Amino acid sequence: MLTALRIFFPFILSLGLAYAQYDLVVYGATPQGVTAAVAAAQEGLRVLLLEPGRGVGGVLTQGWLATLDLAKDREGLLQGGLFRDFYRRIGQEASFDVKRAEEALWAMLREAGVEVRLQAPLDRVEVEASRLTLVAIPEGPVQAPYFVDATDTAELAFRAGASFTQGREDTGLDQRSMAATLVFRLEGVPWGAVFLALNYEGQVQRTGAGAWGRSGWGFGSLVRGYLPSDPSRYALRGLNLARQDDGSLLVNALLLFGVEGADPLSLERMRLEAALEAERVVAYLREKDPLLFGTARLAGVAPSLYIRESRHLKALYRLKADEVLLGRTFPDAVALGGYPLDGQAYFPGETPYLLGTPAPYGVPFRSLVPQELRNLLVVSQAAGFDSVAAFSARVVPLQMALGEAAGVAVALLRKAPQAGLTKVPLADFHELAASGQALEALRKRLAQRGARLSSPEGGRVEAERPGYREAVALLRRGLFAGPYYLKGSLGLSEPILLGDFLANLEHYYRAEGPEERLRVVLKARELFREELQKPLKRFTLNQLLQALGEGKLSGADPVTRGEAALLLYRLLP
Repeated sequence: MLTALRIFFPFILSLGLAYAQYDLVVYGATPQGVTAAVAAAQEGLRVLLLEPGRGVGGVLTQGWLATLDLAKDREGLLQGGLFRDFYRRIGQEASFDVKRAEEALWAMLREAGVEVRLQAPLDRVEVEASRLTLVAIPEGPVQAPYFVDATDTAELAFRAGASFTQGREDTGLDQRSMAATLVFRLEGVPWGAVFLALNYEGQVQRTGAGAWGRSGWGFGSLVRGYLPSDPSRYALRGLNLARQDDGSLLVNALLLFGVEGADPLSLERMRLEAALEAERVVAYLREKDPLLFGTARLAGVAPSLYIRESRHLKALYRLKADEVLLGRTFPDAVALGGYPLDGQAYFPGETPYLLGTPAPYGVPFRSLVPQELRNLLVVSQAAGFDSVAAFSARVVPLQMALGEAAGVAVALLRKAPQAGLTKVPLADFHELAASGQALEALRKRLAQRGARLSSPEGGRVEAERPGYREAVALLRRGLFAGPYYLKGSLGLSEPILLGDFLANLEHYYRAEGPEERLRVVLKARELFREELQKPLKRFTLNQLLQALGEGKLSGADPVTRGEAALLLYRLLP
Protein backbone atom coordinates (compact mmCIF):
# COMPACT_ATOMS: atom_id res chain seq x y z
CA MET A 1 0.00 0.00 0.00
CA LEU A 2 2.71 2.50 1.02
CA THR A 3 4.72 1.64 -2.10
CA ALA A 4 1.78 2.60 -4.28
CA LEU A 5 1.34 5.83 -2.35
CA ARG A 6 5.01 6.70 -2.85
CA ILE A 7 4.58 6.28 -6.61
CA PHE A 8 1.32 8.13 -7.07
CA PHE A 9 1.31 10.57 -4.17
CA PRO A 10 4.87 11.67 -3.45
CA PHE A 11 3.57 14.55 -1.34
CA ILE A 12 2.37 12.04 1.26
CA LEU A 13 5.80 11.20 2.62
CA SER A 14 7.74 13.99 4.17
CA LEU A 15 11.42 13.58 5.06
CA GLY A 16 12.19 14.49 8.62
CA LEU A 17 8.55 14.34 9.69
CA ALA A 18 9.55 14.13 13.36
CA TYR A 19 11.10 17.59 13.21
CA ALA A 20 8.96 19.28 10.59
CA GLN A 21 7.00 22.41 11.41
CA TYR A 22 3.54 22.98 9.97
CA ASP A 23 1.05 25.80 10.08
CA LEU A 24 -1.75 23.31 10.69
CA VAL A 25 -2.07 19.65 11.61
CA VAL A 26 -5.43 18.01 10.85
CA TYR A 27 -6.09 14.74 12.64
CA GLY A 28 -8.52 12.50 10.78
CA ALA A 29 -8.78 12.12 6.98
CA THR A 30 -12.57 12.08 7.18
CA PRO A 31 -14.52 14.06 4.55
CA GLN A 32 -14.41 17.10 6.83
CA GLY A 33 -10.74 16.50 7.58
CA VAL A 34 -9.98 16.56 3.89
CA THR A 35 -11.82 19.84 3.33
CA ALA A 36 -10.15 21.43 6.38
CA ALA A 37 -6.72 20.46 5.09
CA VAL A 38 -7.44 21.42 1.48
CA ALA A 39 -8.92 24.80 2.40
CA ALA A 40 -5.96 25.73 4.59
CA ALA A 41 -3.48 24.64 1.93
CA GLN A 42 -5.34 26.59 -0.74
CA GLU A 43 -5.03 29.63 1.52
CA GLY A 44 -1.25 29.25 1.48
CA LEU A 45 -0.54 27.26 4.64
CA ARG A 46 1.70 24.23 5.10
CA VAL A 47 -0.66 21.46 6.19
CA LEU A 48 -0.17 17.92 7.45
CA LEU A 49 -3.12 15.52 7.43
CA LEU A 50 -2.76 12.59 9.84
CA GLU A 51 -5.04 9.56 9.58
CA PRO A 52 -4.98 6.68 12.09
CA GLY A 53 -6.50 4.28 9.53
CA ARG A 54 -5.49 3.05 6.10
CA GLY A 55 -7.34 5.40 3.78
CA VAL A 56 -8.90 8.81 3.31
CA GLY A 57 -12.63 9.47 3.22
CA GLY A 58 -13.75 8.18 6.60
CA VAL A 59 -17.39 7.17 6.69
CA LEU A 60 -17.80 7.58 2.92
CA THR A 61 -14.97 5.32 1.76
CA GLN A 62 -14.12 3.24 4.85
CA GLY A 63 -17.63 3.01 6.30
CA TRP A 64 -19.16 2.70 2.79
CA LEU A 65 -21.88 5.23 3.54
CA ALA A 66 -22.39 5.74 -0.19
CA THR A 67 -25.40 8.06 -0.06
CA LEU A 68 -25.11 11.73 0.86
CA ASP A 69 -27.69 13.28 3.18
CA LEU A 70 -28.38 16.36 1.06
CA ALA A 71 -30.32 19.44 2.10
CA LYS A 72 -31.64 22.10 -0.26
CA ASP A 73 -33.66 25.28 -0.35
CA ARG A 74 -35.17 26.94 -3.40
CA GLU A 75 -31.70 28.18 -4.41
CA GLY A 76 -30.25 24.66 -4.43
CA LEU A 77 -27.79 22.81 -2.19
CA LEU A 78 -27.22 24.45 1.17
CA GLN A 79 -23.50 23.73 1.03
CA GLY A 80 -21.19 25.21 -1.61
CA GLY A 81 -17.42 25.62 -1.72
CA LEU A 82 -15.34 22.45 -1.46
CA PHE A 83 -18.37 20.25 -0.87
CA ARG A 84 -19.86 21.41 -4.16
CA ASP A 85 -16.52 20.61 -5.84
CA PHE A 86 -16.53 17.10 -4.35
CA TYR A 87 -20.18 16.57 -5.31
CA ARG A 88 -19.36 17.51 -8.90
CA ARG A 89 -16.42 15.09 -9.00
CA ILE A 90 -18.52 12.10 -7.87
CA GLY A 91 -21.25 12.66 -10.45
CA GLN A 92 -23.71 15.03 -8.74
CA GLU A 93 -25.96 12.25 -7.45
CA ALA A 94 -26.96 11.52 -3.87
CA SER A 95 -25.52 7.99 -4.13
CA PHE A 96 -22.06 7.39 -5.55
CA ASP A 97 -19.34 4.84 -6.18
CA VAL A 98 -17.01 4.67 -3.17
CA LYS A 99 -13.87 4.16 -5.26
CA ARG A 100 -14.69 7.26 -7.28
CA ALA A 101 -15.24 9.19 -4.04
CA GLU A 102 -11.86 8.13 -2.69
CA GLU A 103 -10.18 9.13 -5.94
CA ALA A 104 -11.90 12.52 -5.80
CA LEU A 105 -10.69 13.18 -2.26
CA TRP A 106 -7.13 12.16 -3.12
CA ALA A 107 -7.22 14.46 -6.15
CA MET A 108 -8.36 17.40 -4.01
CA LEU A 109 -5.52 16.76 -1.55
CA ARG A 110 -2.94 16.38 -4.29
CA GLU A 111 -4.02 19.53 -6.12
CA ALA A 112 -3.85 21.57 -2.90
CA GLY A 113 -0.43 20.17 -1.95
CA VAL A 114 -1.47 18.65 1.39
CA GLU A 115 0.98 16.23 3.01
CA VAL A 116 -0.78 13.07 4.18
CA ARG A 117 0.35 10.39 6.59
CA LEU A 118 -1.77 7.23 6.85
CA GLN A 119 -1.69 4.69 9.68
CA ALA A 120 -0.66 7.41 12.11
CA PRO A 121 -2.54 6.83 15.38
CA LEU A 122 -1.90 9.04 18.39
CA ASP A 123 0.79 7.93 20.82
CA ARG A 124 0.50 10.96 23.06
CA VAL A 125 -0.43 14.63 23.08
CA GLU A 126 1.10 17.52 25.00
CA VAL A 127 -0.82 20.56 26.26
CA GLU A 128 0.60 23.68 27.86
CA ALA A 129 -1.35 26.73 29.03
CA SER A 130 -4.57 25.60 27.29
CA ARG A 131 -2.73 25.10 24.01
CA LEU A 132 -2.05 21.81 22.27
CA THR A 133 1.69 21.94 21.56
CA LEU A 134 2.54 18.52 20.14
CA VAL A 135 1.05 15.28 18.90
CA ALA A 136 3.18 12.17 18.78
CA ILE A 137 2.58 9.41 16.24
CA PRO A 138 4.67 6.25 15.76
CA GLU A 139 7.06 8.08 13.39
CA GLY A 140 7.72 10.81 15.96
CA PRO A 141 6.39 14.12 17.31
CA VAL A 142 4.65 16.72 15.15
CA GLN A 143 4.31 20.37 16.12
CA ALA A 144 2.12 23.17 14.80
CA PRO A 145 0.56 26.35 16.17
CA TYR A 146 -2.95 25.13 15.23
CA PHE A 147 -4.77 21.79 15.10
CA VAL A 148 -8.10 20.52 13.76
CA ASP A 149 -9.63 17.32 15.13
CA ALA A 150 -11.77 15.89 12.33
CA THR A 151 -12.23 12.38 13.74
CA ASP A 152 -15.76 11.09 14.21
CA THR A 153 -15.18 10.65 17.96
CA ALA A 154 -13.05 13.80 18.57
CA GLU A 155 -10.27 11.57 19.87
CA LEU A 156 -7.54 14.22 19.71
CA ALA A 157 -9.61 16.80 21.60
CA PHE A 158 -10.58 14.19 24.19
CA ARG A 159 -6.97 13.15 24.72
CA ALA A 160 -5.99 16.82 25.02
CA GLY A 161 -8.45 17.42 27.85
CA ALA A 162 -11.54 18.90 26.21
CA SER A 163 -14.84 18.24 27.99
CA PHE A 164 -17.70 16.27 26.46
CA THR A 165 -21.08 14.80 27.21
CA GLN A 166 -21.51 11.15 26.29
CA GLY A 167 -24.21 10.04 23.87
CA ARG A 168 -27.54 11.69 24.70
CA GLU A 169 -26.50 12.51 28.25
CA ASP A 170 -27.65 16.11 27.80
CA THR A 171 -31.29 14.96 27.43
CA GLY A 172 -31.35 13.54 30.95
CA LEU A 173 -32.53 10.15 29.65
CA ASP A 174 -29.28 8.13 29.65
CA GLN A 175 -25.81 8.11 28.06
CA ARG A 176 -26.67 5.81 25.18
CA SER A 177 -25.54 6.53 21.63
CA MET A 178 -27.54 5.94 18.48
CA ALA A 179 -27.08 2.57 16.84
CA ALA A 180 -24.04 2.14 14.60
CA THR A 181 -24.22 0.38 11.21
CA LEU A 182 -22.12 -2.14 9.32
CA VAL A 183 -22.63 -1.57 5.59
CA PHE A 184 -22.23 -4.69 3.44
CA ARG A 185 -21.90 -5.33 -0.30
CA LEU A 186 -24.23 -7.54 -2.35
CA GLU A 187 -23.43 -8.96 -5.77
CA GLY A 188 -25.78 -10.78 -8.09
CA VAL A 189 -28.87 -8.65 -7.39
CA PRO A 190 -30.84 -7.57 -10.50
CA TRP A 191 -31.01 -3.78 -10.12
CA GLY A 192 -33.74 -3.38 -12.72
CA ALA A 193 -36.07 -5.68 -10.80
CA VAL A 194 -35.22 -3.96 -7.50
CA PHE A 195 -35.87 -0.57 -9.11
CA LEU A 196 -39.32 -1.66 -10.30
CA ALA A 197 -40.22 -3.23 -6.95
CA LEU A 198 -39.28 -0.11 -5.00
CA ASN A 199 -41.19 2.17 -7.35
CA TYR A 200 -44.31 0.00 -7.47
CA GLU A 201 -47.18 2.35 -6.63
CA GLY A 202 -48.60 0.28 -3.77
CA GLN A 203 -45.18 -0.10 -2.16
CA VAL A 204 -44.52 3.64 -2.40
CA GLN A 205 -47.89 4.59 -0.92
CA ARG A 206 -47.77 2.09 1.94
CA THR A 207 -44.14 2.31 3.02
CA GLY A 208 -42.52 5.37 1.42
CA ALA A 209 -40.18 3.17 -0.61
CA GLY A 210 -38.61 4.35 -3.83
CA ALA A 211 -35.60 4.33 -6.15
CA TRP A 212 -33.90 6.94 -8.30
CA GLY A 213 -30.59 6.91 -10.13
CA ARG A 214 -28.16 4.89 -8.03
CA SER A 215 -30.29 5.06 -4.86
CA GLY A 216 -32.94 2.74 -3.49
CA TRP A 217 -34.78 2.67 -0.17
CA GLY A 218 -37.50 0.42 1.22
CA PHE A 219 -38.33 -3.26 1.81
CA GLY A 220 -39.46 -2.43 5.34
CA SER A 221 -42.09 -5.18 5.34
CA LEU A 222 -39.54 -7.72 4.06
CA VAL A 223 -36.99 -7.07 6.80
CA ARG A 224 -39.58 -6.90 9.58
CA GLY A 225 -39.54 -10.68 9.93
CA TYR A 226 -35.78 -10.99 10.39
CA LEU A 227 -34.73 -12.54 13.72
CA PRO A 228 -31.15 -11.54 14.64
CA SER A 229 -28.74 -14.01 16.21
CA ASP A 230 -28.73 -11.69 19.25
CA PRO A 231 -31.76 -9.36 19.35
CA SER A 232 -30.12 -7.27 22.08
CA ARG A 233 -27.19 -6.40 19.78
CA TYR A 234 -28.52 -6.36 16.20
CA ALA A 235 -31.55 -5.23 14.24
CA LEU A 236 -32.36 -4.97 10.55
CA ARG A 237 -34.02 -1.78 9.30
CA GLY A 238 -35.36 -1.02 5.81
CA LEU A 239 -32.70 -1.36 3.13
CA ASN A 240 -30.91 1.76 1.91
CA LEU A 241 -29.14 0.80 -1.32
CA ALA A 242 -26.37 2.51 -3.30
CA ARG A 243 -25.50 0.99 -6.68
CA GLN A 244 -21.79 0.89 -7.48
CA ASP A 245 -20.02 1.16 -10.83
CA ASP A 246 -19.40 -2.62 -10.89
CA GLY A 247 -23.14 -3.32 -10.44
CA SER A 248 -22.90 -4.35 -6.79
CA LEU A 249 -25.12 -2.81 -4.12
CA LEU A 250 -23.95 -1.33 -0.84
CA VAL A 251 -26.59 -1.98 1.81
CA ASN A 252 -27.06 0.31 4.80
CA ALA A 253 -29.44 -1.63 7.05
CA LEU A 254 -27.69 -3.68 9.74
CA LEU A 255 -27.85 -1.84 13.09
CA LEU A 256 -25.47 -2.49 15.98
CA PHE A 257 -26.43 -1.53 19.53
CA GLY A 258 -24.19 -0.96 22.51
CA VAL A 259 -21.42 0.70 20.51
CA GLU A 260 -20.87 3.34 23.16
CA GLY A 261 -17.10 3.71 23.31
CA ALA A 262 -14.42 4.93 20.97
CA ASP A 263 -11.78 2.23 21.52
CA PRO A 264 -10.46 1.13 18.08
CA LEU A 265 -9.83 -2.48 19.16
CA SER A 266 -13.36 -2.81 20.54
CA LEU A 267 -14.85 -1.30 17.37
CA GLU A 268 -12.89 -3.71 15.17
CA ARG A 269 -14.03 -6.69 17.24
CA MET A 270 -17.65 -5.55 16.89
CA ARG A 271 -17.19 -5.10 13.14
CA LEU A 272 -15.90 -8.65 12.70
CA GLU A 273 -18.73 -10.09 14.78
CA ALA A 274 -21.29 -8.08 12.81
CA ALA A 275 -19.83 -9.47 9.56
CA LEU A 276 -21.16 -12.87 10.63
CA GLU A 277 -24.57 -11.30 11.19
CA ALA A 278 -24.44 -9.87 7.65
CA GLU A 279 -24.13 -13.42 6.33
CA ARG A 280 -27.34 -14.33 8.19
CA VAL A 281 -29.07 -11.28 6.73
CA VAL A 282 -28.17 -12.22 3.16
CA ALA A 283 -29.37 -15.80 3.70
CA TYR A 284 -32.65 -14.43 5.02
CA LEU A 285 -33.13 -12.13 2.02
CA ARG A 286 -32.45 -15.00 -0.40
CA GLU A 287 -35.04 -17.17 1.30
CA LYS A 288 -37.78 -14.57 1.73
CA ASP A 289 -37.63 -12.95 -1.72
CA PRO A 290 -35.94 -15.34 -4.18
CA LEU A 291 -37.03 -13.31 -7.23
CA LEU A 292 -35.03 -10.27 -6.12
CA PHE A 293 -32.39 -11.72 -3.80
CA GLY A 294 -32.22 -15.40 -4.73
CA THR A 295 -28.87 -14.92 -6.51
CA ALA A 296 -27.48 -12.41 -4.01
CA ARG A 297 -23.97 -13.00 -2.69
CA LEU A 298 -22.27 -11.28 0.23
CA ALA A 299 -19.20 -9.70 -1.34
CA GLY A 300 -17.69 -8.12 1.76
CA VAL A 301 -18.35 -5.69 4.58
CA ALA A 302 -17.13 -2.14 5.10
CA PRO A 303 -13.61 -1.71 6.50
CA SER A 304 -15.04 0.29 9.41
CA LEU A 305 -18.32 0.83 11.21
CA TYR A 306 -20.55 3.81 10.50
CA ILE A 307 -20.58 5.57 13.89
CA ARG A 308 -23.46 8.01 14.19
CA GLU A 309 -22.78 9.24 17.70
CA SER A 310 -20.26 9.07 20.51
CA ARG A 311 -19.22 12.25 22.33
CA HIS A 312 -20.53 15.81 22.12
CA LEU A 313 -18.11 18.66 22.73
CA LYS A 314 -18.67 21.25 25.45
CA ALA A 315 -17.84 24.07 23.09
CA LEU A 316 -17.99 27.83 23.50
CA TYR A 317 -21.55 27.41 22.21
CA ARG A 318 -23.72 24.28 21.96
CA LEU A 319 -26.22 24.26 19.09
CA LYS A 320 -29.71 23.30 20.28
CA ALA A 321 -32.47 21.31 18.60
CA ASP A 322 -34.99 24.16 18.47
CA GLU A 323 -32.38 26.47 16.90
CA VAL A 324 -31.93 23.82 14.21
CA LEU A 325 -35.63 23.19 13.56
CA LEU A 326 -36.65 26.85 13.57
CA GLY A 327 -33.76 27.94 11.34
CA ARG A 328 -31.88 30.26 13.67
CA THR A 329 -29.07 32.33 12.19
CA PHE A 330 -25.95 33.48 14.07
CA PRO A 331 -23.56 36.38 13.46
CA ASP A 332 -20.67 33.89 13.48
CA ALA A 333 -22.37 31.24 11.30
CA VAL A 334 -19.80 29.56 9.04
CA ALA A 335 -22.06 27.00 7.28
CA LEU A 336 -25.72 26.22 6.63
CA GLY A 337 -27.56 23.07 7.61
CA GLY A 338 -31.03 21.83 6.81
CA TYR A 339 -31.15 18.02 6.90
CA PRO A 340 -34.12 16.61 8.86
CA LEU A 341 -33.84 16.00 12.60
CA ASP A 342 -33.61 12.32 11.83
CA GLY A 343 -32.18 10.06 14.55
CA GLN A 344 -31.59 6.32 14.60
CA ALA A 345 -32.83 4.04 17.37
CA TYR A 346 -31.10 3.72 20.74
CA PHE A 347 -32.74 0.39 21.60
CA PRO A 348 -33.39 -2.68 19.41
CA GLY A 349 -36.91 -2.51 18.00
CA GLU A 350 -37.32 1.16 18.82
CA THR A 351 -39.17 3.48 16.47
CA PRO A 352 -36.63 5.79 14.75
CA TYR A 353 -36.60 9.46 15.69
CA LEU A 354 -38.05 12.07 13.35
CA LEU A 355 -38.60 15.56 14.74
CA GLY A 356 -39.35 17.51 11.57
CA THR A 357 -37.39 19.22 8.81
CA PRO A 358 -35.44 22.37 9.75
CA ALA A 359 -35.57 25.67 7.99
CA PRO A 360 -31.99 26.43 6.84
CA TYR A 361 -29.98 27.18 9.98
CA GLY A 362 -26.52 28.54 10.65
CA VAL A 363 -23.82 26.70 12.56
CA PRO A 364 -21.83 29.11 14.72
CA PHE A 365 -18.04 29.08 14.63
CA ARG A 366 -18.12 28.88 18.44
CA SER A 367 -19.57 25.36 18.20
CA LEU A 368 -16.22 24.15 16.88
CA VAL A 369 -14.13 25.67 19.70
CA PRO A 370 -13.50 23.66 22.90
CA GLN A 371 -13.88 25.57 26.13
CA GLU A 372 -10.55 24.35 27.49
CA LEU A 373 -8.32 24.49 24.38
CA ARG A 374 -7.47 27.67 22.51
CA ASN A 375 -5.69 26.43 19.36
CA LEU A 376 -7.81 23.41 18.43
CA LEU A 377 -11.05 23.13 16.46
CA VAL A 378 -13.34 20.09 16.45
CA VAL A 379 -15.11 19.38 13.16
CA SER A 380 -17.28 16.26 13.23
CA GLN A 381 -20.55 14.95 14.60
CA ALA A 382 -18.78 15.14 17.99
CA ALA A 383 -18.50 18.96 17.83
CA GLY A 384 -20.55 21.39 19.93
CA PHE A 385 -24.04 20.15 19.16
CA ASP A 386 -26.61 18.95 21.66
CA SER A 387 -27.35 15.31 20.92
CA VAL A 388 -30.74 16.04 19.30
CA ALA A 389 -29.35 18.95 17.26
CA ALA A 390 -26.75 16.47 15.98
CA PHE A 391 -29.54 14.42 14.36
CA SER A 392 -29.27 17.04 11.61
CA ALA A 393 -25.82 18.60 12.07
CA ARG A 394 -23.94 15.27 11.93
CA VAL A 395 -24.40 14.72 8.18
CA VAL A 396 -21.42 14.71 5.81
CA PRO A 397 -22.27 17.66 3.49
CA LEU A 398 -22.58 20.05 6.44
CA GLN A 399 -19.48 18.62 8.10
CA MET A 400 -17.48 19.14 4.91
CA ALA A 401 -18.61 22.78 4.84
CA LEU A 402 -17.54 23.17 8.47
CA GLY A 403 -14.18 21.58 7.64
CA GLU A 404 -13.59 24.19 4.97
CA ALA A 405 -14.52 26.93 7.47
CA ALA A 406 -12.03 25.52 9.98
CA GLY A 407 -9.21 25.54 7.43
CA VAL A 408 -9.96 29.11 6.41
CA ALA A 409 -10.14 30.17 10.07
CA VAL A 410 -6.61 28.89 10.65
CA ALA A 411 -5.38 30.80 7.61
CA LEU A 412 -7.10 33.91 8.92
CA LEU A 413 -5.25 33.65 12.23
CA ARG A 414 -1.93 33.17 10.47
CA LYS A 415 -2.54 36.17 8.21
CA ALA A 416 -4.54 38.49 10.49
CA PRO A 417 -1.64 40.83 11.32
CA GLN A 418 -0.66 41.26 7.68
CA ALA A 419 -4.29 41.77 6.66
CA GLY A 420 -4.73 44.52 9.23
CA LEU A 421 -7.80 42.90 10.75
CA THR A 422 -6.91 43.91 14.29
CA LYS A 423 -4.43 46.25 15.95
CA VAL A 424 -3.27 43.38 18.17
CA PRO A 425 -2.66 40.03 16.38
CA LEU A 426 -5.20 37.32 17.17
CA ALA A 427 -3.49 34.50 19.01
CA ASP A 428 -6.07 31.71 19.00
CA PHE A 429 -9.60 30.58 18.24
CA HIS A 430 -11.02 31.97 21.47
CA GLU A 431 -9.87 35.43 20.44
CA LEU A 432 -11.18 34.92 16.91
CA ALA A 433 -14.58 33.86 18.27
CA ALA A 434 -14.72 37.08 20.34
CA SER A 435 -13.74 39.42 17.49
CA GLY A 436 -16.64 40.66 15.39
CA GLN A 437 -14.20 42.10 12.85
CA ALA A 438 -12.33 38.82 12.45
CA LEU A 439 -15.54 36.80 12.18
CA GLU A 440 -16.81 39.15 9.51
CA ALA A 441 -13.54 38.65 7.60
CA LEU A 442 -13.89 34.87 7.98
CA ARG A 443 -17.42 34.87 6.63
CA LYS A 444 -16.42 37.16 3.78
CA ARG A 445 -13.59 34.86 2.75
CA LEU A 446 -15.85 31.80 2.94
CA ALA A 447 -18.40 33.53 0.71
CA GLN A 448 -15.63 34.36 -1.77
CA ARG A 449 -14.78 30.65 -1.85
CA GLY A 450 -18.38 29.79 -2.74
CA ALA A 451 -19.74 28.87 0.67
CA ARG A 452 -23.41 29.52 1.44
CA LEU A 453 -24.02 31.40 4.68
CA SER A 454 -27.63 32.55 4.29
CA SER A 455 -30.93 31.39 2.83
CA PRO A 456 -34.08 33.22 1.72
CA GLU A 457 -36.12 30.66 3.65
CA GLY A 458 -36.80 30.97 7.37
CA GLY A 459 -38.56 29.23 10.21
CA ARG A 460 -41.73 30.13 12.06
CA VAL A 461 -41.49 30.76 15.81
CA GLU A 462 -44.80 30.33 17.66
CA ALA A 463 -43.71 31.72 21.02
CA GLU A 464 -47.18 33.13 21.82
CA ARG A 465 -49.05 29.87 21.29
CA PRO A 466 -49.95 27.62 24.24
CA GLY A 467 -47.47 24.77 24.56
CA TYR A 468 -44.49 26.55 22.97
CA ARG A 469 -42.24 26.44 26.03
CA GLU A 470 -43.16 22.82 26.70
CA ALA A 471 -42.65 21.82 23.05
CA VAL A 472 -39.14 23.32 23.00
CA ALA A 473 -38.21 21.50 26.20
CA LEU A 474 -39.50 18.21 24.78
CA LEU A 475 -37.79 18.76 21.43
CA ARG A 476 -34.41 19.23 23.11
CA ARG A 477 -34.88 15.78 24.67
CA GLY A 478 -35.94 14.17 21.38
CA LEU A 479 -39.51 13.77 22.65
CA PHE A 480 -41.57 15.89 20.26
CA ALA A 481 -41.81 13.98 17.00
CA GLY A 482 -42.95 15.65 13.78
CA PRO A 483 -43.38 14.57 10.15
CA TYR A 484 -40.97 15.46 7.34
CA TYR A 485 -43.46 17.90 5.84
CA LEU A 486 -43.45 19.98 9.03
CA LYS A 487 -40.64 22.34 8.01
CA GLY A 488 -39.15 25.09 10.15
CA SER A 489 -41.95 24.98 12.68
CA LEU A 490 -43.18 23.21 15.80
CA GLY A 491 -46.63 23.19 14.16
CA LEU A 492 -48.44 23.82 17.42
CA SER A 493 -51.76 24.57 15.73
CA GLU A 494 -51.52 21.46 13.52
CA PRO A 495 -53.10 18.11 14.47
CA ILE A 496 -50.63 15.70 16.00
CA LEU A 497 -50.35 12.33 14.26
CA LEU A 498 -51.13 9.24 16.32
CA GLY A 499 -47.77 7.69 15.39
CA ASP A 500 -45.87 10.79 16.52
CA PHE A 501 -47.65 10.90 19.87
CA LEU A 502 -46.95 7.22 20.49
CA ALA A 503 -43.31 7.61 19.42
CA ASN A 504 -42.73 10.24 22.11
CA LEU A 505 -44.15 7.96 24.79
CA GLU A 506 -42.21 4.97 23.50
CA HIS A 507 -38.87 6.79 23.45
CA TYR A 508 -39.31 7.99 27.02
CA TYR A 509 -40.57 4.74 28.50
CA ARG A 510 -37.83 2.68 26.82
CA ALA A 511 -35.26 4.83 28.59
CA GLU A 512 -37.02 5.54 31.89
CA GLY A 513 -39.75 2.93 32.25
CA PRO A 514 -41.90 1.70 33.76
CA GLU A 515 -42.09 -1.47 31.67
CA GLU A 516 -45.88 -1.65 32.08
CA ARG A 517 -46.37 1.69 30.35
CA LEU A 518 -44.02 0.75 27.52
CA ARG A 519 -46.08 -2.38 26.91
CA VAL A 520 -49.24 -0.28 26.68
CA VAL A 521 -47.65 2.01 24.07
CA LEU A 522 -46.25 -0.86 21.99
CA LYS A 523 -49.62 -2.61 22.02
CA ALA A 524 -51.28 0.61 20.87
CA ARG A 525 -48.84 0.81 17.94
CA GLU A 526 -49.78 -2.73 16.99
CA LEU A 527 -53.56 -2.25 17.32
CA PHE A 528 -53.69 1.10 15.53
CA ARG A 529 -51.07 0.33 12.87
CA GLU A 530 -53.30 1.51 10.03
CA GLU A 531 -53.97 4.85 11.75
CA LEU A 532 -50.42 5.86 12.76
CA GLN A 533 -50.12 8.44 9.98
CA LYS A 534 -53.54 9.94 10.72
CA PRO A 535 -54.44 12.73 13.18
CA LEU A 536 -54.87 11.56 16.77
CA LYS A 537 -58.55 11.38 17.70
CA ARG A 538 -59.53 12.47 21.19
CA PHE A 539 -61.44 9.24 21.75
CA THR A 540 -58.30 7.25 20.95
CA LEU A 541 -56.19 9.53 23.15
CA ASN A 542 -58.49 9.02 26.12
CA GLN A 543 -58.45 5.26 25.62
CA LEU A 544 -54.67 5.40 25.72
CA LEU A 545 -54.59 7.67 28.77
CA GLN A 546 -56.98 5.38 30.61
CA ALA A 547 -54.77 2.37 29.82
CA LEU A 548 -51.80 4.30 31.23
CA GLY A 549 -53.70 5.08 34.40
CA GLU A 550 -54.18 8.75 33.55
CA GLY A 551 -57.30 10.89 33.49
CA LYS A 552 -59.21 11.82 30.36
CA LEU A 553 -58.53 14.99 28.39
CA SER A 554 -61.60 17.06 27.52
CA GLY A 555 -62.05 19.00 24.30
CA ALA A 556 -62.89 18.44 20.66
CA ASP A 557 -61.04 17.01 17.70
CA PRO A 558 -58.43 17.46 16.48
CA VAL A 559 -55.82 17.08 19.21
CA THR A 560 -53.31 19.78 18.32
CA ARG A 561 -49.55 19.55 18.69
CA GLY A 562 -49.64 22.42 21.18
CA GLU A 563 -52.18 20.58 23.30
CA ALA A 564 -50.12 17.40 23.01
CA ALA A 565 -47.00 19.29 24.13
CA LEU A 566 -48.73 20.39 27.33
CA LEU A 567 -49.88 16.82 28.00
CA LEU A 568 -46.54 15.19 27.18
CA TYR A 569 -44.65 17.68 29.33
CA ARG A 570 -46.72 16.47 32.27
CA LEU A 571 -46.48 12.77 31.40
CA LEU A 572 -42.73 12.73 30.63
CA PRO A 573 -41.00 14.53 33.50
